[in-house]
Amino acid sequence: MLGNLNSEQKLWVDKTLESMDLAECIGQLLMPHHPFESLQSDFPSVAGASTDDWKRLIGRVPLGGICIRKPPSDDLKEMLKAIQAESKIPVIVGSNIEPGSSGPARIQGGEGNDPEVLDYASHAPSMMGFAAADDPDLTFAACRMIAEQRRAHGFHWTFTPVVDINLNFRNPITNVRSLGDDTEKVIKHAEAFVRGFQEDGLMAATAKHFPGDGTDERDHHLLTTSNHLSVNDWRNSYGKVWKSVIDIGVNAVMIGHIAFPAYERFIGNSDHTLPATLSKRVQLNLLREELGFEGVIISDASPMAGLTSRVSNADRAVENILAGVDVILLPETVQDYGFIEDAVRRGKLTEERVRKSARRILELKARLALYKGTFVDQDLSHMAADAEAVNNALAEKSITVLRRGEHGLRDLKRGEKVLFVNVFSDGFFTNSNLDILIGALEAEGISIDSLDNPTDSVLRDKLAHYDAVSVNICHVPMSGSFDQIGAGFAQSLWRIAHMYHDRVSYTCFGTPYVLHDLPHVPNMLLAYGASVSVQHAIAKVWTGKLEPVGVLPVQESQVAY
Repeated sequence: MLGNLNSEQKLWVDKTLESMDLAECIGQLLMPHHPFESLQSDFPSVAGASTDDWKRLIGRVPLGGICIRKPPSDDLKEMLKAIQAESKIPVIVGSNIEPGSSGPARIQGGEGNDPEVLDYASHAPSMMGFAAADDPDLTFAACRMIAEQRRAHGFHWTFTPVVDINLNFRNPITNVRSLGDDTEKVIKHAEAFVRGFQEDGLMAATAKHFPGDGTDERDHHLLTTSNHLSVNDWRNSYGKVWKSVIDIGVNAVMIGHIAFPAYERFIGNSDHTLPATLSKRVQLNLLREELGFEGVIISDASPMAGLTSRVSNADRAVENILAGVDVILLPETVQDYGFIEDAVRRGKLTEERVRKSARRILELKARLALYKGTFVDQDLSHMAADAEAVNNALAEKSITVLRRGEHGLRDLKRGEKVLFVNVFSDGFFTNSNLDILIGALEAEGISIDSLDNPTDSVLRDKLAHYDAVSVNICHVPMSGSFDQIGAGFAQSLWRIAHMYHDRVSYTCFGTPYVLHDLPHVPNMLLAYGASVSVQHAIAKVWTGKLEPVGVLPVQESQVAY
């Protein structure tokens, strides 16, 4: 459970809250990720926001927090310093720091990344990679270093860990973002995540997505999804996970746009059940009273259709607060500020209720000692080598053999020519940039050429000129990208490669359920993503320097007949 504030922290919270008017209290409840009046779903605005843009918004709406969707950099640090200087009350800076979320722009040296700052989070394996490595000490060490780095750059709050249990292999949200389908393993590593981020008050962790994603095959970006377990089954799985992270003191819980029909007594009918973001019963009865959570409740992103399809634009933020939410993530800032203010004026929402959430947010800031300073000044240069070593150790322990065949790439030699056949689908979490892997192999004297999603004829013409063929499947399901692997390429890859070449190896840089769509392949390595550390580990496996020892954290999918 959350510990009590010390006398200094409590005094700061009490005095600060007493000095705040209603407008300042409402501002504490809003956390946008860009400062414009365009929709929060306008992602180009996120990248284009300047310091002056943020300062203008804070001058208009006294924000309590902002969400930053960029990796750490020296320029970003200077921007955050200027934002803090503009605010009377420290601004809490949150971010979706999910390890291994390394889109192509986040590969070191790639466009949009500061080459002077090694992003410890995006260089780590994905969350499922942590579970496959199954070393809680390494999990803790990686999260601790991420927290130290991010706090030094002005971040305070991470929207991790994902503690959803991946029970449905077709779920488009969890997959490698989860820790798997084994309740006890999820608990073991979720606790290590929370301790790693929160120890010594470095950062606040957030367990998500309450009451739990991973049972259905739909996407709450697009509609209200459902946790369709019975209440007893939920208590024996998700309930145990939530109780464990609450008991060790997780600072925040993110509420999903996920219905819980059995608990709401609409058994089996999620269409008539509100998402948890709008449900007092789920937030107040289950999370607050039954599980005893006393920290900050933050909504999942409010522009998602799992919420917006169920409530009017004018009521979205207000109904979130009435249901129990303390922080609205990605509000339409100016508009929602006005709607909340109007709801208080009309008596639909009481000032007391707003102040109750403002107090919880101030308490979170006090636990992080933001009133003493929003940055931790320390020299991180000595940590880069340690972070790289920890991430590499995790990656090397995570590589998993899904199917062991005699022609897997375990013996590439200097002077050989290898054809990369890269099969990938679009998606924010799918990284098809394998430059790190190519560079590691070329350093060993191995020549690499690449084909991306090739046609039959192009692939056939190329095969005879190479000593070996590597089929690299880069596919991480996430929000609309849960199509079959490689769409129409699976047929040609199997037929052409095995008709015209006898040394073909398969590696999946993503979903652990790859054999469901490619049951005929003779070998398969699994890498749970394509972060920097993972690509280095795969290069070691292919050149015979590393034996893969990862343990699959999920049950392989079963075909229903």
